[in-house]
Amino acid sequence: MSFPTEGGTPSRLVAAPAPTLCLDFANTRYWRGSGAPTESLVDFTALERWLEGAGVVDARTGASLQALRRTDPGVAQRLFDDALQLRELLYCLFAALAGGTQPAAETQALGDWLAGTPPRRHWVLEGQRAGWRVPMVSPVASEVLAPVLWSAADLALATQRVRLRQCANEKCRWLFVDDSKGGSRRWCSMSTCGNRAKVQRHALRKAGRSLP
Repeated sequence: MSFPTEGGTPSRLVAAPAPTLCLDFANTRYWRGSGAPTESLVDFTALERWLEGAGVVDARTGASLQALRRTDPGVAQRLFDDALQLRELLYCLFAALAGGTQPAAETQALGDWLAGTPPRRHWVLEGQRAGWRVPMVSPVASEVLAPVLWSAADLALATQRVRLRQCANEKCRWLFVDDSKGGSRRWCSMSTCGNRAKVQRHALRKAGRSLP
């Protein structure tokens, strides 16, 4: 497998990750509280498409990853398996933090993952070209998903300054940052879980009961 090169060294330009990129990744498996959670990352191709769509990898790196799936399916499968393992770690970590606890095992595990990310030493700020120029020499999850890991570390360290939440719908359990003015947001979205709760409350009121 070959990655794009610059100056003779395999590298890629990585945009600064969005603060909630790690939650977006954790939420790729959703309706976690239901009997049958919905999986969006069903295979390596789905993972690569998500990475490219989320800006974790650019189009050239995405093409290299797709080539890896064809030329070395064993390595691609390990990358896929490790990516899902990381996703579950992040979900457990941030679900715990949203609940007001700090799980030692997940915190340590995230530190171990971060140790495998490329260093952010060289930055690029040239008009539309903006981001971190990082080495990219191994198709492993800690390198490919480095922006997800960076955002996870930044968000975990900022939990005293942000309102980390889980959707109040027990069947949903979506993770999000509450940026509402009053800090009282309970639902992943008012158009989905919020509306369901509204309809349920209305039905219960008509029946002379109320939600707990």
